[in-house]
Amino acid sequence: QYRPRPRRAVAFTRGFELGAFLQQTDFNSDAEIKDDVGYGFRFGYLYTPRQEIEFLYNAVNTQDEFDSRIGVDVSHLQAAYVFNFTDKAVVPYLTAGFGFVFTSDDSLGDESDPLLGVGGGVRFFMGPTTYFRIEARHNRFRGDGTVFASDTTFTFNEVGFGLGWRFPTY
Repeated sequence: QYRPRPRRAVAFTRGFELGAFLQQTDFNSDAEIKDDVGYGFRFGYLYTPRQEIEFLYNAVNTQDEFDSRIGVDVSHLQAAYVFNFTDKAVVPYLTAGFGFVFTSDDSLGDESDPLLGVGGGVRFFMGPTTYFRIEARHNRFRGDGTVFASDTTFTFNEVGFGLGWRFPTY
C-alpha cells in the first residue's frame, strides 16, 4: 500500500537576515531639526527561531528647523535584540538596542552621543526567504553641548518600510 510522505514545513532554526528600507524620521521639537525621510540597512543573526541579534544603520539628511540653508545629517548605528513572536509567514516582533547617534550640523559642528532604542514591527514573508517589513522605533539620547543642549534628553521616532531576505543556515 502506497503512503505519501508527509510534507515537511520549512522552518528556520538559524539564519542571517539582510534588509534595506526607507524611513520617516520625526525629531522632537527641542531638537530644532526638520522631520524628513531617510534610509537604512540591517544585518541580523537569527540564533533561534524566535531570537535575533540585529545591527542597523539609519541616516537622514535634513535641515535646521529655523534656517533651511543649514544642513543637518543625522545617522545612527545600533546593536539590537529582536524577539519574534512566531516563526510563520507573518512575524510580529519587539526590539531593543543601544548604539550611537552621529549628528553633523553645517553651522554648529559634529556630535556623537550614546543612544537607546526600542520598537516593534511586523515581517510579512512573501516566500520562504523574502519579506516586507514595517517597523516603528523610538530613540533617546542626551546632548553633549555641541549640536544639542548639554545634559538634555532628546528623542526621535522612526517609521520604516523595507524589504529583507533571510538566508537559512538551519
